[in-house]
Amino acid sequence: MLETTDLRMHLDDLSEKKWTLIPIDQQLCLALHKCAITRLQMHQFRQAGLAAVQNVNDASLKIRNDEIFWLDAKAHELSDIETQTLAFLDNLRLEIKENLRVSLTEFECHFAFYDKGHYYQKHRDTTSANNKRVFSFVLYLNENWQDSDGGQLIGYEQQEVLFQIKPAIGNLILFRSDLEHEVMSTFRGRFSLTGWFRK
Repeated sequence: MLETTDLRMHLDDLSEKKWTLIPIDQQLCLALHKCAITRLQMHQFRQAGLAAVQNVNDASLKIRNDEIFWLDAKAHELSDIETQTLAFLDNLRLEIKENLRVSLTEFECHFAFYDKGHYYQKHRDTTSANNKRVFSFVLYLNENWQDSDGGQLIGYEQQEVLFQIKPAIGNLILFRSDLEHEVMSTFRGRFSLTGWFRK
């Protein structure tokens, strides 16, 4: 699934720069994109909320307005490619744990869909209500994405731009969950698989 022969180099970057961009097989991403579209068409996606807000409301929708579907084998019957992807992510968790010598006991992830005009304002993935996230990841599933389509993920450190990633198919960004980041408004439908490695 990885389109790199040097994962260690990427993990060194993660340790030193706090983020890294790992290439992933595009055929896998296309298969996941098909799964995500099918689930969206079957109305299985739900409006995303905020960790600090128990219910989705007007205030939370001003901060984020994407829709999500959790990849949870206990709650849903998953396809073979979804199951294989979860196994790949668990192996990646173990690689990070071993190479960076950090305690990572589990991970969680969901499909995310940003419709035209949708966004996610600046935030951190670690909060007082959810402080077990150590590393965040986003795998993009969008073919032929152009700069003019928007939807970039921008990461910050002390108000300076640390990374700006186009949500193009095969891009897997991995970054520290305590980094501030935002999703810029998108001008076409935007799919990703988003998740967190947790302590």
